Amino acid sequence: MKKYTITLTEEQMRLIAEGMEDYHRFLAGECRMMNATQYIKSIQSMHFLRDEIDRLAHPRMAPNLCYGSAYKWDGGSCPNDHQRKAIAMSYMIYREILHHFAMQRPKEIWNCLQDQTLTCEEQGPLIKIEEVQQ
Repeated sequence: MKKYTITLTEEQMRLIAEGMEDYHRFLAGECRMMNATQYIKSIQSMHFLRDEIDRLAHPRMAPNLCYGSAYKWDGGSCPNDHQRKAIAMSYMIYREILHHFAMQRPKEIWNCLQDQTLTCEEQGPLIKIEEVQQ
């Protein structure tokens, strides 16, 4: 298996985590694109767009689930093997990035992201994040 190293700024890494979280949630049936739509200035327009995206996409992304339901973090009962694997892998990527940043916070300010990232066989190995000295 090939491996790669990418050097990112904190801002770039956070942007990747936000995009990957939207992708993960979209595949799992939570189609509102919360991170991408946060930049819409009008709160009313933002909520309208989120609702419309979800209304149109949910039945196609999670056709065997009730509206408002989603597959678990690991793809759970998703019948599409490729989609289930992408759900599991994308979770691990965005969650491990957020975990990295959460671990930099003081221990007295507990955050659920400080807990270890959940893993499953479909994900492959956890991503490795190392800070580089300039």
